[in-house]
Amino acid sequence: MLYTSMYQLLRNTAMNLVFFLSSIYALHSQKNLSWEVLSDVEWAEKYDSTSATSLPTATFGSSSMEYNNREVYITGYVIPLDALGISFALSRNSYASCFFCGQAGPETVMDLMVKPGTIPKTKYNNYPLKFKGTLILKKVNPTGFNYQLANAQFISGK
Repeated sequence: MLYTSMYQLLRNTAMNLVFFLSSIYALHSQKNLSWEVLSDVEWAEKYDSTSATSLPTATFGSSSMEYNNREVYITGYVIPLDALGISFALSRNSYASCFFCGQAGPETVMDLMVKPGTIPKTKYNNYPLKFKGTLILKKVNPTGFNYQLANAQFISGK
């Protein structure tokens, strides 16, 4: 009888410890990513013979590489890239001072890969929005941005 109750106590304690440690891991597996971390990159122009153009090529620093292929939270401004509301970019800055307008560099914008219709159109305004997704760093990307937030989900915002 004493042996059984000691076994149950030890078993319950071990299960509680496993639950506690897995909760801590889950909290730390998703990190808030700042745009300052993404600025840990150096750019060089490299000639691409297939397209006969020079492409910006990224060399990512250790702080930005730490987030590569990890689930992160990031806040920015949504910029629609087409009239159908299918393609989006997430920018550090509002549209008036974004990368497209020449006010910042390519490290201040990323592909926002969300399912169409998951961001209400009223949210495209000049309000920062928070998203969760997997950050993918691309050294060279001739068809898009060097940063991508894959499987992105709208979390919060005005």
